[in-house]
Amino acid sequence: MKHFKIIKHTSLSQQQIFHISTDIANFDKILPKYFKSLKIIQNDQYQKTAVETISFLGFGAKVKTRHVIIPPNIHEVYILTGPMKGSSFIESYIPSKNGTEITINVNLKILGFLHLFSFFSDLIIDKMTSVMGEFVLSAEEKIRFID
Repeated sequence: MKHFKIIKHTSLSQQQIFHISTDIANFDKILPKYFKSLKIIQNDQYQKTAVETISFLGFGAKVKTRHVIIPPNIHEVYILTGPMKGSSFIESYIPSKNGTEITINVNLKILGFLHLFSFFSDLIIDKMTSVMGEFVLSAEEKIRFID
């Protein structure tokens, strides 16, 4: 298992970015290039289970995820099925002087033959960092459009 951290900053308030990040049912509208469809199959106040059709690094996959939402600042994502089963992403949203700092602690587990290629983990880290930047820009644009 590979462990790493992604840190990004947004001009959005903690409440704004946390709401967008935890609006699981509409996440495919924020990053449609990567999330082709989302269907929530279990929906409790602080926990949601979803079936997601994703596209990442040219691969398509259908995965089941569990999202644990702890307001106002923690979003835990657990991959339950698929080639990254057993991976987790623990997101925290901390107010900063001019917005919010987003930290994602990633525990990455790659199943199948891809785990044999060490460079593949580095490629995933780079791509996840890039996608996080795209998410921040998309969320900021969404808020600007609403205002």
